Amino acid sequence: MKKVFISGSIAIKTLPDCVLQSLDKMMQNNLEILVGDASGIDEQIQKYFSKHKYQYVTVYSIYNQPRNLNSSDFKVKIIDVEVESSREREKQKEKDKAMTNDSEYSLVIWDGKSKGSYSNILRSLEQNKPVKVYLDEINNFIEKNKITVPEIEYIYRKNNGYAAQEVVEYLLESNINQFKNTRELNKYLIENKIIAKEESIYVPLMDEKFFIVEKYQGKVSGLKFTNEFMQWFELELKKLPNFEQDDMFG
Repeated sequence: MKKVFISGSIAIKTLPDCVLQSLDKMMQNNLEILVGDASGIDEQIQKYFSKHKYQYVTVYSIYNQPRNLNSSDFKVKIIDVEVESSREREKQKEKDKAMTNDSEYSLVIWDGKSKGSYSNILRSLEQNKPVKVYLDEINNFIEKNKITVPEIEYIYRKNNGYAAQEVVEYLLESNINQFKNTRELNKYLIENKIIAKEESIYVPLMDEKFFIVEKYQGKVSGLKFTNEFMQWFELELKKLPNFEQDDMFG
């Protein structure tokens, strides 16, 4: 029996109609459903199959007893977590990895922001396993030919931006070894009047499309950098006198 791993963003409170139609097709094709035990999408998926008395469901958990188990007919698989971390997200990631590994297909119901769902999509692509992605902002599935690592990365960054450390890492991966750390990056951005530092907080000085401004209680609390910024910044750095074309090829 073929297995499909279903996951989704906790911010999505209701299963969309097109997703329900996909779930119905899974039942018609007698696919085994692999799903987690979290509240949110996991629980909604469990409830839907339970309501339809569909028994080919396996609930994965890192606990001795799943947090949510909506039918006594469902099987349970407990995942031993070997990650030495107290962070819940890191532990749950091991469960998601197990479901990707155990499945032939994935269905991800994504808000475009959730890092867990984002990671599940990329993991399926890395393993060359078909993945179907519902994207909340278009209220539909992403076209199959657009489910690629660059496209998924672009969507994730459009909604979340790049932190300063991620900018440094991105440039290093692009063989632009301009900055060793975020201190050097921020110094450059301030000197070139791209951002300013006001009372220990970085604020934008350039086009707002380059930044995602984070606020707390109405005040700027931090900055992240958009896809547009990354595209512009990479080109600007390549114009610098000390930038050598050979650097691109490491």
